[in-house]
Order: sequence, then C-alpha cells, then structure tokens
Amino acid sequence: MQDMDRYTYFSSIKSGKYLIRSQFWYNRRSCCFLSQSKPLWCVLSKPVGVLDKLEWWWCDKNNQLQSHTHFLDTRDKLASSHYDEMWFPIKNHKGHETIPRREWVTHENFWGNYDNIMSRDLITNPFNLLGYAGGLGSEKMMLDMQQQRPNIQPHPDILPQLRKRKNIVVYKENIEHLAFNVFAGTGRPESYEETAKLLDNIIRFQKMIPQVLESYDIPYEMFSLDSGDYKKTFDLDMVLPRDSSDDLFISDSSEEVIQQVKKYFE
Repeated sequence: MQDMDRYTYFSSIKSGKYLIRSQFWYNRRSCCFLSQSKPLWCVLSKPVGVLDKLEWWWCDKNNQLQSHTHFLDTRDKLASSHYDEMWFPIKNHKGHETIPRREWVTHENFWGNYDNIMSRDLITNPFNLLGYAGGLGSEKMMLDMQQQRPNIQPHPDILPQLRKRKNIVVYKENIEHLAFNVFAGTGRPESYEETAKLLDNIIRFQKMIPQVLESYDIPYEMFSLDSGDYKKTFDLDMVLPRDSSDDLFISDSSEEVIQQVKKYFE
C-alpha cells in the first residue's frame, strides 16, 4: 500500500483551520495544531480505534518540555465550538476547559517533540516550524518573515522535511465573506478601525505566504477556501460541507456589523 501524502496547511487567521481539522478527524487521519499566538505549544491527535488520542505539548516556566494525554471520541464533535483548538481537558481556576497559556513559555526545548509533530498527516499553523512563533499574520511577523529573522531557532532538519510534504497555501477568494467573518467573529477588536486593520493584515498576509515559501524553496500549491475541492486536494474519502463550521465563531451578525462590512468596501 502506497503511503499517503502528509499535508502542511499554510494560512492566515480566519482561514478554515477548524474545518480542515474536522475533515481529517472525519477521515480518521492524524493532526497537529500549532499555536497561532504566544507561547509556542501544540495539540496532536491520532486515531486509536473509535477514539482519538490527543497530546498537548508545551514548555513550562522552567523551559522543560511537558505533555498531557487525553482520549476523546471526536465523532460528535466535528461541529462543536466547545472543542475548538483552544480546548484543554483540565479545568482552570474559573472552571473553564481552555489552554493555560500563562503557565507556558516559548523555548527551543519544544523541538524535543519535533519527530512527533512531523509524523502527523496534517499540520496547521506551520510557520512555527520555521521559527516564526506567535502573532500569526501580525505586522511584526510579516516584517520578521521579510527579513528571514525568526524569533526562535527552528529545528535543523525542518526545511528538508517540509519540502517532502504536500504544502497547501489556503486563501479566501470571497473577500466580502472574509470581511463578514472578521467583523462578526468572536474575539474581534472592539473598534471598527482596529477590526478593519486586522482585516487588512489578513488580506496582506495571505498574499505574502507564497513569497515566504518561495524564499525558503518550499514547494506549494494554492487552495481556495471558497471553491477548492477538499476531497481531491487533501485525498479525503469523505468530506464535511464547506459551510459546516461557518457559524461556530460568529458572535454578532447584527445590522451594525453588516453596515461595518459595507463601510469597509466603500
């Protein structure tokens, strides 16, 4: 039996990472979600029977690599906002099941988990692997990338390994839909001006991603979140509807938000 391709999903924020993880869970494929903000951490998943074995890896405040394992039945969680990428099975002091980021740090000891990460069928937020950790698509990250100035030393074997993978650069064709997702989405800045700047950066960053990969001689292919064929591009036997997670991260679709989207395009 021929080995299946392993995929690396290069994207901005608001770019379908939850949906692609659900697509791979649905097809019983392994995944790695790398953090898109500080500190550097990841959650890995791998099918074990009907369950998925989830492993969280991070460095503690002593820079020591730590992990936690949990088995989860993902079959009824493919469209659940509770089980997003920030879900963590240990409740914090407020009773919330969320990543305890303030207790974790970014450190090169994280690469002690490198082989485990690279064994996954899907890796999202892979710019961490090139040493650009935290602030996905931020002004600082884009400047660092232009100057090839990573903020953490990457693993020495990363470029040869990435060149062996199927690297997918995803983008939104429908900028109006992207704008709605940003203005109506959870966690958006409070002001119109800050949200518009966030959207500007997302659009700029998704145009910049191919240039960054070319500068590292990493082969890639483009994938449209609006019209791309998930089944063909990612070699999936089954696919969830493209819009199956559209409403999960929408917090406000009021007339005020609709007017803000219109204002952005004026």
